[in-house]
Amino acid sequence: MDDENQKPEPPINDKLLIYSILGMLAIGFVGVLFIAVPWLLHDGSPSWKQILIDDSIIAAVIITFIFGFYMNTKIP
Repeated sequence: MDDENQKPEPPINDKLLIYSILGMLAIGFVGVLFIAVPWLLHDGSPSWKQILIDDSIIAAVIITFIFGFYMNTKIP
């Protein structure tokens, strides 16, 4: 086939990109609520040891996310 006669792909539609990003953020927000709300209320945690383990895991994930976001802003 002739590559010369092929039409270039049109650029991505800005409206589609915005809706896609907002959709992913909404799904992530709902997913975080399923984890964070029971975590904050400590429902179903049998002991302080389990609560501290859960809290340390959540804190590690938050710190990792913040560090990754910070490093991403530093990339030229």
